[in-house]
Amino acid sequence: MWDGYSPTNGSGKDRKEQQFLGGVCILFAVLIVRLYLLQVADWERYDKQSERITDQPVPLEAARGLIRDRNGEVLVDNRVSYTISAVPPRLIREKKLDEDAIHRLCEVVGLGREEVMKSLRSKSRFYYEPVKLKRDVGFETVARVEEARYDLPGVVIQVESRRRYPLTDGQIPLASHVLGNTSMIDQDEYARLSKQGYSLGDYIGKRGVEKLCEERLRGKNGFKYVRVNAVGREVGLLSEKTRPPIPGQDVYLTLDRRIQQAAEQAFPDSLVGSLVAMDPRNGEILAIVNRPRFDTNTLAASWNKLESHPKAPLLNRALVGLYPPGSTMKMVAAIAGLELGKIDDQSIKYSGCGGGIQIGNHFFRCMHRHGALNLYQALAHSCNVYFIQLGRDVGFDEWYRYGRMLGLGERTGIDLANGGDEEKRGLLPSRSYYGRRVSGGVMGNLSIGQGEVSVTPVQMARYISAIATGSLVTPHVIRDTAVALPKPLTGISSRTFQIVRAALMDVVQAGTGKRAQVKNYQIAGKTGTSQNPHGRDHAWFLAFAPFERPSIALAVVVENAPGTGGAIAAPIAQQVLKTYLEIMDTPGEEAARLAAQQAPAARPEVQ
Repeated sequence: MWDGYSPTNGSGKDRKEQQFLGGVCILFAVLIVRLYLLQVADWERYDKQSERITDQPVPLEAARGLIRDRNGEVLVDNRVSYTISAVPPRLIREKKLDEDAIHRLCEVVGLGREEVMKSLRSKSRFYYEPVKLKRDVGFETVARVEEARYDLPGVVIQVESRRRYPLTDGQIPLASHVLGNTSMIDQDEYARLSKQGYSLGDYIGKRGVEKLCEERLRGKNGFKYVRVNAVGREVGLLSEKTRPPIPGQDVYLTLDRRIQQAAEQAFPDSLVGSLVAMDPRNGEILAIVNRPRFDTNTLAASWNKLESHPKAPLLNRALVGLYPPGSTMKMVAAIAGLELGKIDDQSIKYSGCGGGIQIGNHFFRCMHRHGALNLYQALAHSCNVYFIQLGRDVGFDEWYRYGRMLGLGERTGIDLANGGDEEKRGLLPSRSYYGRRVSGGVMGNLSIGQGEVSVTPVQMARYISAIATGSLVTPHVIRDTAVALPKPLTGISSRTFQIVRAALMDVVQAGTGKRAQVKNYQIAGKTGTSQNPHGRDHAWFLAFAPFERPSIALAVVVENAPGTGGAIAAPIAQQVLKTYLEIMDTPGEEAARLAAQQAPAARPEVQ
């Protein structure tokens, strides 16, 4: 059947085609008008905006060098940190700050407007240098800033490194007073350091090795150039202009992490004092411990509390703590007496000890009734009566001369003193100090390490090292520090040193230092208990080992100790000596140490 022509169907199809073509024409008309506006009517405005596209430098922070022990073990490293910063010129609209962007920034980052404005108005920076608004932010804050990136022109996330001081047994970092810390440059420092390339807000070594080796650890910052459009948004990176940062150099210390850790564990946190262990042959510091200690990772947050603490945990007692040396000073009189022929090693010269001696108006007590003694016995049992009489025989001037010869009353020259703590000289009083005749009572006090004489733990470590080797060394913690060669003590005979060393071995084997004994090893040492007018006595112990070929010497002092040097300080030394001697007897230890010193370990990744 023929359907024929249908006018209704045909006219509907034509209408749809006409509507479609009409829509296309309208779109083309709009596009033509828009192109006209862009290229003809508004070309001047857009030409000016295109001229405002700039290439801006962005600093790239150099990672600080690592701090390692003598064997290459890492003591201080770096971790990743995120900082929210802003480039002030990118926040300017029509010569005014973009208030909407500032409001959004405060909202996203969690800062007050006044705080942000104060930072942005800072003039202690270069024009395009980012202003750090919030440091060390968490990943959640970074994510919020990234999500709001379109609303935050000129706001950048800087990836930086921050110092990390690994914890010991999950508690507190090793050697806090030695390693030191970093913190931000303040306004006063910036005025002095800006010419050296530092920026306000940079981190700089403030104490310890961090300060001592700042130039080596610091590195050299780099930069990259980014292309920024007229509304302050980055639109490209000019990789050909990028200058990568140069990381700082690693610094190697003389410390041995294993010895340092053993010393930290041996010295209870319940006590106050210091320990210094060093190689008596060359002055290399193996360990330094101070109590109380502090956590360097949280130092900024706890600074005020630490600074006002009655036990002064920030104090580097090893270098600046001053104490009467007590009976550890008796070796000065012994050496002087032997050299001057006042005594020999075997003869019993002085009246027996009955528990004390009267000198003028003063009665000097002794710990026990020792009876008649020779030098070996007098040192082994630390008899005050014997050494008070010996001191009077030696005389003040000779006692002073031999004390100075052994390094007392002068700074040791330890390099760490240049890390901000300085170093105390101590006091070995001279005749001019008294300004009068030195009485028998004063001389009696000095000969047993009491009275005006005062010493530091590092001085006493050098003092016992001199007795162990016959030479004065310069203590140091930086492995490649240029130090003076050991100075032989030519004014003291080898025979005298041999006698005193043998007597010090008797102290540990059968005398007051028995608690420092280490099985299968010969240890030499001297106990001391010094009177303290402000509280309980201080406890001392000095030692060196192995006896025949000393390679470690140490000094331990415990303030206001709950016992004598032999009871409190000697056991601390024993633990350190035991660890050291066992390590040294490990097969291949010496070869491994030499290899580590000659071939620096690879730098680990920042984590």
